[in-house]
Amino acid sequence: MNHSEIEQRIEAIKRRLTKLGSMHPGSLSEQYNVCGKPRCRCKDPKKPRRHGPYYQLSFTWRGKSGSRFVRPERVTGIRHKVENYKRFRKLVNEWVDLAVELDQAERATSKQRHGD
Repeated sequence: MNHSEIEQRIEAIKRRLTKLGSMHPGSLSEQYNVCGKPRCRCKDPKKPRRHGPYYQLSFTWRGKSGSRFVRPERVTGIRHKVENYKRFRKLVNEWVDLAVELDQAERATSKQRHGD
């Protein structure tokens, strides 16, 4: 890929980044649990039915782990934010890869010009 193509791809990434919207790191999991009540449906010997679903957001940010439950009415929004964050990380990594590739191409061109 030449300089111009790399620069065009970087500009396209920048445009995509500005359109992402709200984001949040982490992953969203669906959980079910068993309570402590002796005759509850979740402890039925033949057909136990756990309580749930409960949604939990787990994440690491600035070196600290965090976790919190998410209300059912907020799950769709949180899921969208987590997906945006994953897209953000992917685009940033692609941008850095292209920047390194561009730097290497510029160094090679400079060596050719100066006969190094």
